[in-house]
Amino acid sequence: MNTAEALIKLLEKEGIDCVFGHPGEQILPFYKALSKSEIKHVLTRHEQGAAHACDAYGRSSGKYGVCVSTAGPGAMNLVMGVATAFKDSVPMLVITGDNDYSTFVDDKFQSFPINDIFSKITVKSFHPHTGRVAIRYMKEALEILKKYPKGPVHINLSKDILLDEDLGDILDRDFEFIPNFDNLDDKFEEVIEKLNNSKRPLIIAGTGVIWGNSIDLLEELSKEYNIPITTTYQSKGIISEEDELNLGIVGLRGDTCSDYAFLNSDCILVLGSRLSERTIAKAENYYKFKSKIIHINIDKKCLNGKLNICQDVYNFLECLLNYNSLFKSYTLDVANKWIDEIYQNYEEMIVDGINDDECEYSLLRPPYVINKIINKFKGSYFLSDAGTHTTWTTLLSKSDKFGKLLFSGGFGPMGYGLPGAIGVAFAHPQEKVVVICGDGDIQMVSQELATIAEYNLNISIFIINNSQLGIIRQWEDTIYDFDEHYQVDLKNPDFVKLADAYNLKSFYVDNKDSLSLAIDESYKIGPCLVDVNVIQEDIPMPK
Repeated sequence: MNTAEALIKLLEKEGIDCVFGHPGEQILPFYKALSKSEIKHVLTRHEQGAAHACDAYGRSSGKYGVCVSTAGPGAMNLVMGVATAFKDSVPMLVITGDNDYSTFVDDKFQSFPINDIFSKITVKSFHPHTGRVAIRYMKEALEILKKYPKGPVHINLSKDILLDEDLGDILDRDFEFIPNFDNLDDKFEEVIEKLNNSKRPLIIAGTGVIWGNSIDLLEELSKEYNIPITTTYQSKGIISEEDELNLGIVGLRGDTCSDYAFLNSDCILVLGSRLSERTIAKAENYYKFKSKIIHINIDKKCLNGKLNICQDVYNFLECLLNYNSLFKSYTLDVANKWIDEIYQNYEEMIVDGINDDECEYSLLRPPYVINKIINKFKGSYFLSDAGTHTTWTTLLSKSDKFGKLLFSGGFGPMGYGLPGAIGVAFAHPQEKVVVICGDGDIQMVSQELATIAEYNLNISIFIINNSQLGIIRQWEDTIYDFDEHYQVDLKNPDFVKLADAYNLKSFYVDNKDSLSLAIDESYKIGPCLVDVNVIQEDIPMPK
């Protein structure tokens, strides 16, 4: 047995069901072993597509995904997708091939310091020098991803290492990765004191709750003590947004209830969130504001509260729920008053254009179109991208569970939605997946239409086509006062013909009647593309 075959056995043992990738010379020993495995390989047409598919597979399922590429250019093509996952702390296993370790030099054909690049966008980047070390590193990577997920883990596998057969008994040896967490006992009394003195508590739930398999514990704590929850962008729908205790997204573009609770609470329990600038956007003086915050995260580098604990969210919530006397000041009457006060400050979100009579426009309005799509496909998995459509999609959608709305997050690259939908379709093969993207977005990754067609994935793609880079045009107009639009107008291809070339069902839409017909038809069938021509319209800016 060589290293490649042993690594496949480790992935099989972990229950990996699919891998997203693109083969090349240096990774072929791994592909030969994979070809004899039950693990399904999904051939994307570009490595960036493989990384985005892997990312969305994880975000929608709560399980880490796996993507693979060859050396040099293949590995570099993964960088955009891996960086996107790293920015949002999405766990994924990234495997790259490389030229022979024994004769490696940077100027060799397709050689490049891959680990130097990936070390900046992963939790760990390994480059083993023997087969035995490769297996040990893979065991460590899988342990991190399974138990202590903070983002992508990368392993760079040289061709000669993949073919190494001097493995000894390393495959049978157990390995345990021990994280450097805080001792919870040291700070637990202080946590209990803050919680017991609170009369206006709030929970901010980040994606660490999902990756830590803690959703049920979070919901139990919230419901037992009637504590309201807000979410970050990436954890939207962590509990149903129809639940009264879920106040919605907090921060930039936050809901009125969540922002009011955030600003007026006396104790904020932050679970598995980085507390990015978007999340704390409404706190004008965060230095003073942070005195309210108990921050729990497995990543010590992102802790930013008054009371910080580097600890697994699951362990922390278990300890809280097992404590006999909790939230002493937060009685049922106090809780009801606090929740009533929050909802008294509720302001209904009004998105202009969703119910307008379209007769006055030569083309459709984007919010009208997106609202119709969301209402028809309610309960489906939605993927957005980067652009004006993302704002309307986020404002208009409600998620009944985590992962029902995915977008390119804190890094915000264009071209996430289409390949991301491939990952979601493999994670949830019985579900409908809907992509709402811009005409600029899809042209960055349109080759992945071939992947969707080849695997006959149940994906409906709606292109919100305004022939423009809409947000950039809006910034040119409103922020930088350009004399005229510059490099934002797009001369688009015929997207219907493009879909036809990939043997995908397609529709062209430019009015209410054709929109209704296309939405109804796409709901019934498998993969399809709908080109929706819309007016150029500014998004509402955050208050």
